[in-house]
Amino acid sequence: MTTSPRWTLSRGGIVNIWQYAEQVFDFSGGRAIFQGTNGSGKSRTLELLLPLCLDGDLRQLGSKGFDTVSIRRLMLDDYDGGPNRIGYAWVELHRAPGEYLTCGIGVKASKTSQQITDSWRFVTPARVGQDLRLAGPDRVPVGPAQLRELIGADCVFEDAAFRAKVAETVYGVPAARYADLLHLQRTLRNPDVGLKVLEGQLEQILSDALPPLDSSMVEQLATSFDDLESIRENIIRLSTADTALGAFLGTYSGYALSGLRSAGDRVLAGRKSLKSLRSELDSLERKLIAAREERVTAEEAVAQQESQDSQLEARIEALKELPAYRGLRDLQDREQLVARSRSAAEAALDTAGRQRAQEDRAVDAVLAVLRRLGQDIDAADELAGQARERLATAGLDAELCPQVPKMPSAEASSTTDKVRAKPDPESEPLAIDRRTLPPVQPQTLLDALSDAGRQAEQAASEARRRNALTLSLHERALKSDRQLRDVEELRRAARQAQLTATESAGRRNEAGQQLATAVDVWREQASRWTAGGPDSSVQYPMMPTAELLAEERGAARTARDNIRQWAAPKVHELRQQVVSAEQRLTELRATITEHEAEVVSLRSGGTNTAGDGAAFFRLVDFVPTLAEADQAGLEAALQASGLLTALVSADGKVSDPELAEVLAVAGPAAEGRSLAEVLVPAAEPGSPVSAEVVAKLLAAVGVAEDPAATTVPGLVVATSGAWRAGVLCGARAKSVAEFVGAGAREAARLRRIAELSEAVERLHTELAESERRCDEARERTTEWERHVEAFPDDGELIAAHARLTSARESAEESEARSQQLREEHGAAEDRWHASRAELVQAAAESGIAVADPETSTVDTEALERANRAASEARAAAEQLAEGLAGRCARTVADLMDAMNHHHAAVTDRTEAESAANALCTEYADRAHALDDLSSAIGSEAQEVSSQLSTLEEERRRVRRELPRTREHVVEVREQATKVETLLETKRSQLDSRGAEESSASTAFEEALAAPGIWTAAFPEQEPPADLDAALGVLAGAAERKGAGEGSVITKLQVLQTSLAGTHDIGAETTGGVLTVTVTGEDGPRPVAEAAKRVRERLAEQRGFLGERYQSIFADYLIRDLAERLRGQIEVAEDLCRRMNDVLDQARSSQGVHVQLEWRPSAALDERTKQALELVRTPLAERSEDQDDLLRQVITERIEAERDAHSSGYAEILARALDYRTWYSFTVRVRDSGPDGKPRVRRLRQLSSGETRLVSYVTLFAAAASFYDAVSSTEDELAPLRLVLLDEAFERLDDPTIARMLGLLVDLDMDWVITWPSGWGVSSKIPRMHIYDVLRPKNGRGVACTHTTWDGAGLDRDDP
Repeated sequence: MTTSPRWTLSRGGIVNIWQYAEQVFDFSGGRAIFQGTNGSGKSRTLELLLPLCLDGDLRQLGSKGFDTVSIRRLMLDDYDGGPNRIGYAWVELHRAPGEYLTCGIGVKASKTSQQITDSWRFVTPARVGQDLRLAGPDRVPVGPAQLRELIGADCVFEDAAFRAKVAETVYGVPAARYADLLHLQRTLRNPDVGLKVLEGQLEQILSDALPPLDSSMVEQLATSFDDLESIRENIIRLSTADTALGAFLGTYSGYALSGLRSAGDRVLAGRKSLKSLRSELDSLERKLIAAREERVTAEEAVAQQESQDSQLEARIEALKELPAYRGLRDLQDREQLVARSRSAAEAALDTAGRQRAQEDRAVDAVLAVLRRLGQDIDAADELAGQARERLATAGLDAELCPQVPKMPSAEASSTTDKVRAKPDPESEPLAIDRRTLPPVQPQTLLDALSDAGRQAEQAASEARRRNALTLSLHERALKSDRQLRDVEELRRAARQAQLTATESAGRRNEAGQQLATAVDVWREQASRWTAGGPDSSVQYPMMPTAELLAEERGAARTARDNIRQWAAPKVHELRQQVVSAEQRLTELRATITEHEAEVVSLRSGGTNTAGDGAAFFRLVDFVPTLAEADQAGLEAALQASGLLTALVSADGKVSDPELAEVLAVAGPAAEGRSLAEVLVPAAEPGSPVSAEVVAKLLAAVGVAEDPAATTVPGLVVATSGAWRAGVLCGARAKSVAEFVGAGAREAARLRRIAELSEAVERLHTELAESERRCDEARERTTEWERHVEAFPDDGELIAAHARLTSARESAEESEARSQQLREEHGAAEDRWHASRAELVQAAAESGIAVADPETSTVDTEALERANRAASEARAAAEQLAEGLAGRCARTVADLMDAMNHHHAAVTDRTEAESAANALCTEYADRAHALDDLSSAIGSEAQEVSSQLSTLEEERRRVRRELPRTREHVVEVREQATKVETLLETKRSQLDSRGAEESSASTAFEEALAAPGIWTAAFPEQEPPADLDAALGVLAGAAERKGAGEGSVITKLQVLQTSLAGTHDIGAETTGGVLTVTVTGEDGPRPVAEAAKRVRERLAEQRGFLGERYQSIFADYLIRDLAERLRGQIEVAEDLCRRMNDVLDQARSSQGVHVQLEWRPSAALDERTKQALELVRTPLAERSEDQDDLLRQVITERIEAERDAHSSGYAEILARALDYRTWYSFTVRVRDSGPDGKPRVRRLRQLSSGETRLVSYVTLFAAAASFYDAVSSTEDELAPLRLVLLDEAFERLDDPTIARMLGLLVDLDMDWVITWPSGWGVSSKIPRMHIYDVLRPKNGRGVACTHTTWDGAGLDRDDP
């Protein structure tokens, strides 16, 4: 077998996806590295290129697995362009000289809908940038329609067809086997591989990289399981309904029991209430009798007391008529006068005592104010001392502070005096102490304080003036200091500006030289462009001179516009040729399509039928005697009138009024001749229209020589082609009949087919010539467009002009700025000197020394201290003034008020004592006169007085008792009336209580009869026979947690939500209880009965599901699946052997090499191991018992996955039947130990560095083995051998990385790898491209720097 060149990577590119605008990567040699910091975009770049451009699966874009990266977000996040965004990713492959293959994918995203609206894939030999441009001149990517025009519609594919094309063209394998290669590439590309390598998980990576079970087999089996989904869904639905109904019944059962109990309690309460009412009626009747008896007794007591009162009144009046009673009246009047005099004297003595106490309180108030005044004067004296000290400190005269007046005495003197204590003349006087205030002149003291306050205010004014002066001087000193700092700052700025101006002048000169260089480069490019035009005979416009390009920024842009304007007519003419050719192509293709469709229709013998009818011409034929000319004329008349193609229904009537057809319906027979004379019924076989219907229709249409002149109603036709239908008439001519009669139709069909076939052949010839001319026109147009578009860009010239302009402006601005700063520095320095001189002079005039004679500087701190001292002196003087004229003066005013109050209290006390003495003397005189009068009155008057007092006392007692007795009578009457009223009320309630008891019993009966209530409350008991039995059951029922109607309604809403779409839930109130009806497949049922029915059906469906499972396992699992698993395991074993062969050749110089073992996992139980052996046994060699064991084990695995996951059967079966989890790899490393003897070590026994090295060697061997397995055994081109690694070789040094890459070279592998940084180059690598991916953290866009390794050195491309 000869070795043929294989496909290798050549280039790749990204257009308008993510943050790429348009980027092309050189992959020549097939090996490339992307490096950069985290977040730079190196991994995203790999994701957008490979294996996406070889599998076209956008959902496998992410390196970490399915659907981990959203192409929608890559296209639309931070996108601020138009309504749609189109992007491309592509890779170019190369093998033989001149043989290229470009594979790529296009994506269209809508900014409006925020979705991916279209995607397409393409495989073409055209090369991007040379034969194919994915973006137009304005850098707008082409759409799918334009791409099809550019590369041909046969090069654009859908998802699956694209993978099949790549599999066939690049790898030469079927699509199913290609899926295994893609699985390997995605497994190795996952960045977690590097982490697993670091963690020593190589064996797991190898298992993951093995080809999974054929997805088509899994999908076929999943389809079989999905056939059970209706059963499973029914079980789920029933399970959901069972759970929901059970949860609802948990609440509703308590509610039903509570409702029945409530209804029963109302019955018991009604009965109890009726019994209680009857007891109350008996009690009220007894109370009424007692109340009436008590009322009679009370009325008798009232009459007796009224009679006694009358008798006492008569006796009192008799005693008052006696003479002794009048002398007694005089004595009583005199006694009352003496008593009043004594009361007045005692009151006056009390008033005198109170006035003496008020006088003492007034003395205390005056003394308190005097003590407070003493405190205020002492405080003022202390403030005066502080003010003198601070005035002196501030440089002012301390004598400005006043002397504080002296404080008067605050002690009172005391004297002893005697006053009358009682009104009796013989009583002893009372000794008291009287206090006298010290001599005080408050007005004199107030005047002295006012004078001192005014003097203190003058001192404060003087201190304020000093404070203002020092403050002004201090602020001017601070301003002078700031001016000095500004002067120094301006001096530094002026010096820096001078340096900047010098540098700007240098940059200006450099920019001028760069502009001259750019002008020369542009003119050279323009000369090459002119020489390389499509037509050497064309005379191009004159290019601008070097001087003009250097002087005018837009000269190159004007030249480009002139070129485009000059070329526009030519390009327009070429485009018009293309448009004309394309229009002709479109017309030809449309005509060919129409002709071919008509040929197909004619050859298929299609009929014009609709529903249950047929066209008229398919139901009739000419009579044999009718001449051919008459036949042609008659058919022409029928065709022109519309009857020829009119639809005739099977029953001859209009069955569908909305049918959009011309219908022929039989009417009355025509007068005279009719179509029945020239046509006969001749329906095609299978026609739905009977001959009778056709005959009636023929008889209804008239035939005449001149239809326009006849008066026959309805449709009339002639064999000459003329016709009339009511007000419509016309005529048509035909040379031969084509439709009426099977023979005519067949002849017409054959003629038409021949004509169309000849026309199609002629049109195809013309189409080929038109396509050739169109392609030539396109090529000429494209060539001119590319040439015009390739006119030298003026960007560098404009940039050079902009740099020169900017440098000139910068130099001018820098020089102007330097001059300005120098002038500002001089002016600021002059201002500072002037302000400092003014400050020193002002301070000297005020007697404040602020300047140092030697240094001419101003002591700002001394001014600040002077200002602070003046401020403190001002504050002290103001406090002293406020203390004297304010607080002390207010206290003196309070003293004057207190002394005035004291004088008033002394006056009141003197007057009160004088009035008391006068009243005591008057009382003594009147008491002596009463004694004389009492001696003159005899004993008879005393006796009359005694009797009169006794009778009046008795009368008062009777009159006091009489109202109470009368009130008692009223109370007794009211009580009796109330009892009578209450008795009547209770008697009226007797009927209503009876009705309530009856209503409660009826409601209880209705509640018991409500559908499903008793069953919900007592599922295990039959409904009771009567109310008493039901009440007995309720009384004996165990207590259960009840629920209110609100809770039931809430649960009902949950139930309705849970069973939405499967059951209808209805609720209504019956007998005061909410009843719930569930309507399902069995019709409406109460909720308790429905729940029971759902449980029964759930059990039935689960049993049926088990039986169906057995059938599927017998048909698929035991027969097809086991055979497929056996084949897959054999493929995996073959790959393992190939990996060991590769590893055996990849020994190190020290003899270290790796061996792999792939055996059943030790974690499998014994039954699974037995089943695994049975899988490896052919179906014909297994017994029934072995099939049963295999079925049980596979069933258990599938059910375990199904219970653990809620995904579809495709995913469940893929996990349950993944043979890779049944086996495990063991990595053994063979080398020599420290003692020189051979040894074998496991992966976990290696150091971390050895683990990483061995892991990557093994993974590379695995990749090579996969590609070896799919390589063609015939003499054909070999496939692409590609390794993709993301975040690879972590913690490996550059020399080790170089050895790893050298191993890939030895294995004839290509690679695209990402890592953070490093080189890893060696002479074994003939060519490798290294791209540094750069992206700003807070900006948009990606930049790439390109370095090429040629086997000996690095060559960096300067951008």
